[in-house]
Amino acid sequence: MEMATVAAGWADVLSIFARGGPARVTTRHGICFDIPGLTVRLRNAADLTPPSGYLYPELIKDYRDRIFGDQRESSLLYQRLRGWIGPDDSPIDQFAHATELLRQDAHSRSAVFSMWRPEEDLGGRFPVSPVGGALRIVGDDLVLFLTARSVDVWIGFVPEMLTFAQLAADAALALGAKGAKVCYHAWSAHIYEVDYLTYLAGAS
Repeated sequence: MEMATVAAGWADVLSIFARGGPARVTTRHGICFDIPGLTVRLRNAADLTPPSGYLYPELIKDYRDRIFGDQRESSLLYQRLRGWIGPDDSPIDQFAHATELLRQDAHSRSAVFSMWRPEEDLGGRFPVSPVGGALRIVGDDLVLFLTARSVDVWIGFVPEMLTFAQLAADAALALGAKGAKVCYHAWSAHIYEVDYLTYLAGAS
């Protein structure tokens, strides 16, 4: 689905769950409604306004701090993206390398980054949600493609989208691109049953 901004589009993503399509499944974290494979295309990544009805603004700050703020040193997400440990034990800033690759070759299809370590994440209790992505110049825009293993649309979708939208906007600025977009794909987009009831109560 398409959305112009996170602020304008989050309600549209939520509305999918009210149409009767998602499967009701039992997980180790509780009962949820699940969409197995959701793709969202964000047209304007530079607009970082949160949705007015989002109930957890502190989580937006928390997620952003893991990439841009004072939680970076303890953030697994930041370590994978900006300090991946290579074979010689030296850190690799994957995102900076991907951006530089596009600076050298605007048509490259190899500006890819990974955040999934199978030796740690396969079978792990709390594996990372974003597993990898890529940067591409498409027309006049910088597009960040992001694949997520799992996202809670009620709680985690907004912080994750806004944080990676900022990454995309920053990369677009560094590369002199006209605009920044995000193409986000989640293997599991879900809402837990208790939050689903809260959503329905607010929508009625």
